[in-house]
Amino acid sequence: ERSVGARLELEKLAMEALSYRYEPGAGIVEDQNSDSEYYVSDAYKQVVIEAMSKNQLVDVVLTRPTVTVKKSSRDTGYTASYSFEPLTNITFTRDQQVTTRRGIVMSRLRSVQRENEVTVMEFVMRKLGLNVIGRIPSPGYLEGGDFIPAGKELCFVGIGCRSSIEAVQYMMDNDMLGTDRVAVVRDFELSQDQMHLDTTFSLLSRDCCIMLEDMIGEDSRKRRLVDEYRRSSDDEPYTLSKKDVEFSQYLTKNGYKIIPISAKDQLEYACNVLNLG
Repeated sequence: ERSVGARLELEKLAMEALSYRYEPGAGIVEDQNSDSEYYVSDAYKQVVIEAMSKNQLVDVVLTRPTVTVKKSSRDTGYTASYSFEPLTNITFTRDQQVTTRRGIVMSRLRSVQRENEVTVMEFVMRKLGLNVIGRIPSPGYLEGGDFIPAGKELCFVGIGCRSSIEAVQYMMDNDMLGTDRVAVVRDFELSQDQMHLDTTFSLLSRDCCIMLEDMIGEDSRKRRLVDEYRRSSDDEPYTLSKKDVEFSQYLTKNGYKIIPISAKDQLEYACNVLNLG
């Protein structure tokens, strides 16, 4: 609360998270000049928000309350009930954005209950002074677990269960990736147990990776195929250079040694590692 500007920005975020409404069918007259209209108006909500402490504002942002105003026989004439749509998955902070060579791209999450996490995390990133370069628009979907950077020349983006080709195309068209090549890894399994690319594959070093054993090989029923997009310079558009390359073959041809991970260990998140460098 030392900065008035910071306080106002937090209030604005909380305003977007807090909702007031009439109880459906309650018979409250929707008249802009009536008291009942005032208690569900932005003007009243602003009064409530301004009276909150910074911790209360954060609670509102994270719990997204809805206040339902009802008629009452009490002397006040009104009563209220409360419901919440908490951002319970915001703990998984990899998903709301990806960090490319160009900067931070805010995601568009597939689950409806998680879509508001992106707004909160963008607020946080900008507060930290980090370089947010854009946000994935509809109809694209992108989640952080599907993006794996692999140095200056290459990045991997998984599409299937949670992310889509429209999001990848948007990033390529708007120069948000910054690499010469983009390997789009297509998932046909669409399994919740393998929802993101990083649940089945991760890089350990510049020439070593881990991968779900059941995915390896042309004959595997769980195989994934790679479409590679390439450009010759920053001023050129990406064009398709390779199509339908089996994923393990693509990795081998790019100099990676593959350490296979059993299906049992993969289910216990053995592939979902944090590479510290």
